[in-house]
Amino acid sequence: MIRTRLWPLAAACLLPLLLTGPAHAEPEADAQGKAETEADTESGVEQTVVTDEDFAKTLIGATYSGRFELEGWTDQGGGLVLPPIYVHHYNREDGTILVVTAKETGSAADFEITDTLLANKPHKGYTFSTSCMKGDDYTLRFMGEAGGKDASEWWTNLRKAWEIDIETGKISDAGVKGVKCVNPNW
Repeated sequence: MIRTRLWPLAAACLLPLLLTGPAHAEPEADAQGKAETEADTESGVEQTVVTDEDFAKTLIGATYSGRFELEGWTDQGGGLVLPPIYVHHYNREDGTILVVTAKETGSAADFEITDTLLANKPHKGYTFSTSCMKGDDYTLRFMGEAGGKDASEWWTNLRKAWEIDIETGKISDAGVKGVKCVNPNW
């Protein structure tokens, strides 16, 4: 007789817990997440996603001596454009291109980053080059996404081109007409 009364009582107590248990767990998790977000906001910590463009912009004005290393980016080389402006080219594993221009400062921090350029992975059959020129201007202050035949020293088939201002180091779009880039396989 005692057994008969305990089963219905146990079932009556457990059934609401089983039915409403998960419903209570989700709002608690949401409330906890909301509380953490509020706590992060109150403490001044914001969890924002940094875009590639924002990352590149944060580099402008940075100073460095020697080599400029970037975590997650492979150094593809670079060099002097025309004193005091230098260019450096980086690739990321997904094919994204980052170009950094810098100006020689003559102080303890030898270089100051003057501008950056982000470009998507080059199209099939094309490569990104920082060794380009236009007309009789041999300063190699042009860059581009270029393609061509391996037998040619210069590639003239460009999809996009940019110019580095030799006074300021600023990068701007340039028309592809007349621009040619050194064949990287030459």
